[in-house]
Amino acid sequence: MKDSDILAEKKKKNPSRFGGMLKGTGIGGAIGATGGALLGMRKGWKGAAIGAAVGGSIGSTVGGGAGMMSGSKQRKENEFYNDRLRYAQRQAQRRERKDWKQNMTQREGYTY
Repeated sequence: MKDSDILAEKKKKNPSRFGGMLKGTGIGGAIGATGGALLGMRKGWKGAAIGAAVGGSIGSTVGGGAGMMSGSKQRKENEFYNDRLRYAQRQAQRRERKDWKQNMTQREGYTY
């Protein structure tokens, strides 16, 4: 990779802390409510409503936790990438300054 490519590279943005959790909560709640309602149908409509409520709360808790954990992993990967990119960009800038100085001072007829 050339220095110009390194300097043009953009940092990765971290996902929202609550975006994955909310998505997981929604999906988990829907699945849990559906499952609870189907299991509660044996006891009639009242059992289905209780099953949906219990299943929804359990599903949303599990889904929210899973969503938060997946976001945490992505955040760590992005932080590692951004740290390496920051280091590579500093080195590329250092090389550019060094090359510029050498080009300016190595000219014929240049007096220091």
